[in-house]
Amino acid sequence: MRSRRAQTSIFLLLSISAIFLSASLVLAKEEILVDVDSDAGLNTAQIIQARGYEVELHKITTADRYVLTMHRIPKSYDETQSGSAAATNKPVVILQHGLLDSSYTNYRDQSLAFILADLGYDDWLGNNRGTTWSKEHKDFSTDDERFWDFTSITFSMD
Repeated sequence: MRSRRAQTSIFLLLSISAIFLSASLVLAKEEILVDVDSDAGLNTAQIIQARGYEVELHKITTADRYVLTMHRIPKSYDETQSGSAAATNKPVVILQHGLLDSSYTNYRDQSLAFILADLGYDDWLGNNRGTTWSKEHKDFSTDDERFWDFTSITFSMD
């Protein structure tokens, strides 16, 4: 009889433990979801727009037939928000992503692209070949190893 009670007690203890463990895993999952960045899943253009700036996408074909996408911020925050036309004859600046950063940072007060746009510059944000926004070629797909036949030196030659 004692053995039967012991088995029942162990079964109940394990069942209750499993219920609490399952509930805590569900709660932990919900807590993680609450902390997800609101920009998660947005692309560059969507993030720029979410910060209140107008953005344009331009396709540039290089001499060796790669098609690179550039993002342009033609207006300041104030120009975009007021709906006014961009000031004419703005000086142009090209920002290229580097080793440990992108050509923009997400926050208006920390992003060189946004700061320069607000100072009256016509911003162009470049993308190197083979990156998310520049995986096109007139002759090769990214599955073709000839697509990947370039070096960082090539970037400065086009």
